[in-house]
Amino acid sequence: MRELRNHYTSLRRWVAAGEEVLITQKGLAVARLLPASPAKAPKVNSADSPEVGRDRSQEACLTAKASASLRAEAAGRW
Repeated sequence: MRELRNHYTSLRRWVAAGEEVLITQKGLAVARLLPASPAKAPKVNSADSPEVGRDRSQEACLTAKASASLRAEAAGRW
């Protein structure tokens, strides 16, 4: 119970984030803390990303030679 009291803030954050916390006493489970409602994963719409709608018509394209040079330079780094 002392650890529960001393770590209350961390436990509360974990539960608020959707975690389940099992409380034990002398190795036996005595209680379980659950979030009030299941945490929902945020929905992401990649079409709303500014990178998707960016106008790339004025950007320079790499030539085959420049592209091969970049690949050769980065070879073995991954």
